[in-house]
Amino acid sequence: MSQLPVDCLNYILEYLKDDVKALHSCILVNHLWCEISVRIFWIEIRNYYTIIACLPNDSKEILCKIGFNNLISTLKPPIFNYASFCKILSIDKVHYKIGELLKNQKSTLLQNIYNNIHLVMQEICKMLMNQTSSLKSLTFLHPSITNFIPFVYYPGANDCLKNLSELRCNSNISSEFFHQLSKTCHNIILLEIIIDRNISNGLADLISIQKNLKYVSITQYSNLKDTLPSLITKLPNILIKLNLTSANFISLLFITKFINLQELILSFDYEGQFKDFEKFQYAIFPQLQVLRIRRVCPRDELLINFL
Repeated sequence: MSQLPVDCLNYILEYLKDDVKALHSCILVNHLWCEISVRIFWIEIRNYYTIIACLPNDSKEILCKIGFNNLISTLKPPIFNYASFCKILSIDKVHYKIGELLKNQKSTLLQNIYNNIHLVMQEICKMLMNQTSSLKSLTFLHPSITNFIPFVYYPGANDCLKNLSELRCNSNISSEFFHQLSKTCHNIILLEIIIDRNISNGLADLISIQKNLKYVSITQYSNLKDTLPSLITKLPNILIKLNLTSANFISLLFITKFINLQELILSFDYEGQFKDFEKFQYAIFPQLQVLRIRRVCPRDELLINFL
């Protein structure tokens, strides 16, 4: 194995991207294995002390002015530029992890903890937008966080986000935020949306410009029957997987336009949500391979006829 070409070794180790323990062991083999494995291991942030250590000096100075002196002085200089390896970013996870980190510090950082969390996140996100060459997966589910951390406007964000292929978001994010994403992100393949309180017009616009959208998951918590259709109509006909979870009634008839569907998942809370199934039973999906209906089902005779 040690004599394998670098490209071949990289190809093999890529298969371990979801096995954190195995990748960590590979890092310890030798210098070559370390260089290859650490890039795969750090596809997402693995250690928040380390990522703070990667911050540029001007960011560290900003944090020191608000009381991070003791924390930053204990951090060792990073061996690699770990921030440049990140391809998967969850803004919500960063918020949670930074909060846990600060709670473990016995210092004045606990005062105004939410402001301090946002300040640290701002500096981390600025660094990631500037140093990550091509982010692949992005998650932001809490609208309030993006109000404090407008990362799509940070220097380097356009280049960082231009090849984004997976997006998980809340429908209630501001339209301006989604409009900014629309300027850069045109090749999203997987989209997961939490429908909550409001559907931003910017989200519909972002969907409408996607060229390769194939996998869509919609989870609906709020009853937005008047605005949800405006979002659904923007979905392209090329979808091959649709996952629909709803606590409220939503007509199933819109699904009939996705004739290329290979997988359809429906999760509803009560039988009344299947009242459109009397018409939907006649829909034909020639490519369909997987059908999952969770919680409650339509009447047996309707489902049998559909199958």
